[in-house]
Amino acid sequence: MNDLHSKNVEEPIDIADLIQNVLDNAKFVAIMTVAIAAISAIYISSVERTYIATTLVKSSSQVGSTGESSAAGLAGLLGIQASATLSPTNTDIDSTMAMMYSRPFIQDFIVKHGLMTKIFEDDWNKENNSWKSEEPSLIDAYEVIRKAIKIEFDPVAWTRRQIGYATIDVAWKDKETAAYIVNNLVIDINTFLSAKMIKESEKSIAFLDDQFTKTNVLSVRESLSKLKTEQLRNMMLANSSEDFALTVIDDALPPEFPTSPKRVQFVFIATSLGFLASIILIFLKDSIVPILKRLKFSL
Repeated sequence: MNDLHSKNVEEPIDIADLIQNVLDNAKFVAIMTVAIAAISAIYISSVERTYIATTLVKSSSQVGSTGESSAAGLAGLLGIQASATLSPTNTDIDSTMAMMYSRPFIQDFIVKHGLMTKIFEDDWNKENNSWKSEEPSLIDAYEVIRKAIKIEFDPVAWTRRQIGYATIDVAWKDKETAAYIVNNLVIDINTFLSAKMIKESEKSIAFLDDQFTKTNVLSVRESLSKLKTEQLRNMMLANSSEDFALTVIDDALPPEFPTSPKRVQFVFIATSLGFLASIILIFLKDSIVPILKRLKFSL
């Protein structure tokens, strides 16, 4: 009876026996660990690297007074921006960044800088300077660039966007191209928005000149003249300011190291998991094999 009871009592686990069991199967552990390390190294070396270039910018908002109330009121009725300086809708950092994400701007940017062959490098035949098959669409190129751009606002300046800071990141497989794109995005958005301001001011001036000839009321003519002066100031500021919408605080340099993949970290983690998996397999083998033998014997 005592012998039967002793058979049913589980023997305590001996750590020394477990360690010895691992040492007895050290060859298996080593082979499996090295194999997984080699496979992970081969895999991660085939994964394309990604570099992120970053530039820090500040809003160049120069919103000033809106002139006298009579002129401002008339401008509102006529649908004309009456600010004596730059329009806040064109210099607010939110609006600027939204414009940077817009399809018309990015498509013009791609064409201007000849980025189609860089975006679809695998489809471009460098020897013949032609596409290997059908030429990719500008819409597809826009989607690639749009996903590569990431804009983050300074959280401290979140509630005061017009004087806030923002970082613009561009992720690309080539570090030189990443820095080139992010730096020229800022240059081109300033040019794009200043040209937009000039065009709008020219239309407003033409409209004001037309209204000026249609009225003989002295007070209205004075207000129209003031509005025209303000539009001329807008044009002057847009023409003379290179940092029309964004001022670069820290321009982007080609990053020295890739952001992803983290090859050393990946191989280390994979090797560690391979080592643990080999040990688990040893314990499973020692637990399952005796059970299978007993089942075979009972059958």
